Amino acid sequence: MRLRIGDYTFGGGNRIKLKLSDWLLIIGFCLAPMTGLRVWKVGPAEVLCLLWGVRFLIRSSYKMTDLLKFFLGFISAMLVGSLIGYFFARNELNSSGIATWLYLAVIAISIEIGLSKNSVEYNDKLIFVLACSAIIWQFFLFEYSQLVSKTFFGADLWYHGVRYTGGATNPHQVAVLLSGTPFIFARRIKQHRNMLLSAVLIAASVFLLLETESSTGIMAVALGALVMIFLWISNLSNKRRRVQLMLITLFLIAITLLLTYSYVFEYLEKWLNEDSNGVGRLEIFSSFWKSFRRSPIFGLGPGVHASGGKIEFHNTYLEILASTGAVGMVFFVIYTIRCIKKLWEADWTLVPILVSLYAYSLAGFAMRRLAYWIILITATVLANGITKESGLPRQLNSYKYYREESPDV
Repeated sequence: MRLRIGDYTFGGGNRIKLKLSDWLLIIGFCLAPMTGLRVWKVGPAEVLCLLWGVRFLIRSSYKMTDLLKFFLGFISAMLVGSLIGYFFARNELNSSGIATWLYLAVIAISIEIGLSKNSVEYNDKLIFVLACSAIIWQFFLFEYSQLVSKTFFGADLWYHGVRYTGGATNPHQVAVLLSGTPFIFARRIKQHRNMLLSAVLIAASVFLLLETESSTGIMAVALGALVMIFLWISNLSNKRRRVQLMLITLFLIAITLLLTYSYVFEYLEKWLNEDSNGVGRLEIFSSFWKSFRRSPIFGLGPGVHASGGKIEFHNTYLEILASTGAVGMVFFVIYTIRCIKKLWEADWTLVPILVSLYAYSLAGFAMRRLAYWIILITATVLANGITKESGLPRQLNSYKYYREESPDV
């Protein structure tokens, strides 16, 4: 038996073969955390992703999509902020950060243009292969570090010998990738496809994340899992009962928090004290208002604006406000709302992917990572395609309603 929604057919021996050129993007995604291989800010991942995407930028006409609107507004605010920072906080300004954002914009837009040309089924397989390849590669590097060497072509695989980095200069590069991929596999399990492989890869992702000792990554996965469980419960029944289930679930969560708040508070306090960066980051966050009030509208451009210009804020949202001000944050919020709407209307199992990335951003600058944008844009393009091709929002995961009884259906 096959399952079909519009042109989107599952099973029945219908196999999709990935284009050879798309392996540039897949390999680039696998290598994205390996910043130890970079020269300045350019490494194999950056080159491969650019080679993959530049053809779409050259050949394609541009539409004013939500992503393009975001980057135009965000980078424009950053440029104005950089000009302000040049006169009022020159020692904090890092002008090379603008080049990073321009590169990320090029990659994100090229992924949106390139993948939008594919069918939904193709992109659904592509996002799964992206995640599979990255976890298999990271697990290989982990085993390599245990059996052969702690370095790979000069890139350190461990941070000070105690935290797994996967070739990055710090564990947070790989932790961002490991935070988003488990929910790509969880979505596959929800679809009853590649269930055993997906379960194994979820376990591998979590194992590697624990080896990074990234408390931020663990928090992101935990929050993403809670959201996925909540959405799964709320989608167990019809629309009328769905609201009731959501309210009941929220009520139970609230009661649980009330009964265990003292334990939760003690655990969080212990977690912050044991994390070498925990209390220190709270102190960094506390210096935000002193920096922000110097240029609240456009910010001060990219750079180190925390603690009197000594360090970054290690928080995506504070960094956005510090470097692009309220203007940049408005563009970011609008883009975020539209992303959530797209994912929710197309397939709720895509929502936890975004949640995990945004949760990681609470204690790290995840938005400046290449892996972040590859995961996010691939998921949003997939959501756009589902809605467009099927014309049946939020039904892609409800396959039981769309059984193909004959070849003509």
